[in-house]
Amino acid sequence: MQLLTRLILITLMLVGALPLAAQQVPPEPEGSLPLAALVTLPDLIERAAQATQAGDFSQAILDYSLFLLFNPTLGQAWHGRGISHAQNGDYFRALQDYARALDFSVLPENQANVYYDRANVYLRQDRMNDALGDLSSAIRVWPEDVDSRRLRARIMALENQNEAALADYETLLELMPGDVDILLERAYVHMQRGARDAAARDFDAAVALAPEDSSVLAERAAFRANTGQIAAGLADIDAAIRLDPGNGGFYLFRAALLQYTGDTAEAAAAYLQWLQLIQRELFEGPDILAAGGETTVPMQAGRAYSFTFDGVAGDTLRASAISVVAEQVDALLVLTDAAGAALIADDDGAGAMDARIVDYVLPEDGVYRLVLGHAGGDALGDLRVTLSLD
Repeated sequence: MQLLTRLILITLMLVGALPLAAQQVPPEPEGSLPLAALVTLPDLIERAAQATQAGDFSQAILDYSLFLLFNPTLGQAWHGRGISHAQNGDYFRALQDYARALDFSVLPENQANVYYDRANVYLRQDRMNDALGDLSSAIRVWPEDVDSRRLRARIMALENQNEAALADYETLLELMPGDVDILLERAYVHMQRGARDAAARDFDAAVALAPEDSSVLAERAAFRANTGQIAAGLADIDAAIRLDPGNGGFYLFRAALLQYTGDTAEAAAAYLQWLQLIQRELFEGPDILAAGGETTVPMQAGRAYSFTFDGVAGDTLRASAISVVAEQVDALLVLTDAAGAALIADDDGAGAMDARIVDYVLPEDGVYRLVLGHAGGDALGDLRVTLSLD
């Protein structure tokens, strides 16, 4: 929107005082000021743009409308009002204004911006072909329009038109050499078409360009894990954690990889770190064993429960956390010893989003804690928790 405001103000400075609309205006009552004298046109445009940036789209529409009463041939004003209508959800009026903006826009950049914004309205209306048509028009009138080309590439990828998407990404990288996000997006298109080597080259190039960006390392970690390179994936996610130790999602991912390798204790430690990062309240749960081995507790985001019990070396533990309403809560169970060291954990072992620890043999006599929390999915609902020792 800052670009739009700037273009409008530049246009006003170039043309000077713009003429009133060519129409008959009724005479003002004697002694009154003409309406035009009450309005400073550049101020109206600036005020409308500021209202749009502040999210006051109704005020922006009023200001743009007043401006257009006197200057109905300024494409940027039609464009600005169209944007405000679109933000208000009035797509019919937005499309009308975008059409008028195209009628009066001269600069290729302005035309491309209108086509781009109209394409986004078409997408909200599930008019995919119309959106693609406008994006192609934007690129035709202004080949350097990276926003339209990128959106078209994404749509092509979603439509499995991989070669067309790759062609756009090639051009984007020529226009923006070294853009990490473009490399990552192209990597996923390569993955979609089964070209793993090409995807790997893009992920490696992205990491080389942004070695201190934890999210880029996490993207490559996911790619490596999905292609069976578990150790390499773990190395990447460990590097990401060193760069951003407060990102709980990294610990969840690390735990899943460790669980896949069979490193039970390390996986449990990573799950416990996730719970500690997101925890906002911790409740001491009831004695489940004394209550017949079952209890139900309400879960919500950031909440955890600790169920304490005495165990004997060699006892076999079974525990579960099942949503009362199917798949309502993404349950997570972590078993710790008295010192708080994680021993074993489970996220989805009971199927769907339910957790289950099966036949874990306690290593020594002492106090244990079963910690109940939630993983990365939904967290609001009731969980039925069971615990037994044999």
